[in-house]
Amino acid sequence: MNSRERLLALLIGTIVVCVVGFVGLNWVLGQFSRRRAEIVRLNDEIRKFKQQAMAGQVASQKLAAFEVKSFPRTPDVATTLYQDWLLTELETAGLVKTKVAPQSMTHEKGLYAKQLYNVSAEGSLPQLVDFLHAFYSRDWLHRITVLSIVPTKDNHKLLQIGMTLDAVSLVNAKDFVELDMRPSKRLALASRDEYHQAIVNRNSFGPVNNPPKITISGGASQNVFLGRTAEVTVKGTDPDPLDKVQYRLVDSDSPDAKLDPITGKLTWAPKAEGKYEFVVEGIDDGNPRKPSQQEKIVLNVTLQPPEDSKLAFDDAKYTALVAVLDLDGQGEVWLHRRAAEQIVKLHVGDEFEVGSIKGTVAEIGEFDFSFDTGEQRRKLAKGDFLIQAKAVARPPAAVSAPVSSSTTELPVQAKGEDRAS
Repeated sequence: MNSRERLLALLIGTIVVCVVGFVGLNWVLGQFSRRRAEIVRLNDEIRKFKQQAMAGQVASQKLAAFEVKSFPRTPDVATTLYQDWLLTELETAGLVKTKVAPQSMTHEKGLYAKQLYNVSAEGSLPQLVDFLHAFYSRDWLHRITVLSIVPTKDNHKLLQIGMTLDAVSLVNAKDFVELDMRPSKRLALASRDEYHQAIVNRNSFGPVNNPPKITISGGASQNVFLGRTAEVTVKGTDPDPLDKVQYRLVDSDSPDAKLDPITGKLTWAPKAEGKYEFVVEGIDDGNPRKPSQQEKIVLNVTLQPPEDSKLAFDDAKYTALVAVLDLDGQGEVWLHRRAAEQIVKLHVGDEFEVGSIKGTVAEIGEFDFSFDTGEQRRKLAKGDFLIQAKAVARPPAAVSAPVSSSTTELPVQAKGEDRAS
């Protein structure tokens, strides 16, 4: 082999070695790349497995929390307990015509059973708010999916209420015979009154509510004797025919005074002489509730006159005007003295004296008559007792009628005889 052949062989060998080395290097580098990719894939799978494991732990914790809130795992027991609770809360809220009807039940195998309910009732908006507050105050697996509120045709304060609810029982929940009254944290406001303020006072279902008016029976200023119980009645009227008025004592000079919120009767037993003031008001039950203008009652407490300075028995308290007649153009009134069982017949100008009342008949009307008692003229309506005669103003040009020489008193007629009453 000459030098040229050796050089060529060496060159060819070098080329072969380079090619083999290059191929080998590429194979080795490829193996490293595949290993790195496999490591990355395995790390991703490990991360996913860890995430799944963590999600499983979170789900297990949530499921455990849901199991505490769940209804009994036995569907029939859950339905009975929940239906009883719904009816109780509806009635507690004051709703009427309540009906709770269980509907279809759906099952998720191995997880839960969901019971649907249709609920219907009638009531006012405040009563509905009370029920909803009670509903969302319980930390259970239940919810309202549909709520329908429709005012009735004849009464805007009365609502037709319809609801669709569902309640869930988890298969791993416990069985129990009484519901756990778990308080809920879902309510945004602190109290039921705040929900009334936010919802009821909007009056979404009726016209604008008008405030009531009150009057004091017997006048705002009255006299009362020390040692006797004072009774004053507050009367309220409301321009809205469906509203009812209640009464309350706003301010009082005596803590012993009591005002009945339904009847409006103020009762108080004074313990000392003086002038005492009481401030009262009425409030309706409209939406929103509105108070009346406040009224002041003034009671003047004085000592009772000595027993010997007044009549031990006042016949005027038991003598009533029972008839007002027109006999041939001449008026005639009949006073029935119940204590003496007598009828006193009087005409214009007749003088009479019954108990503490002494006067002269001045005028006879259609259903009443007027009489003068010295400096005062008083009028008595048919059916009232003589002591109830009210002071009236005399006509400017009144002329005194002639005074009759006698007063006519006749015994009460026997049963069966003709008698006006």
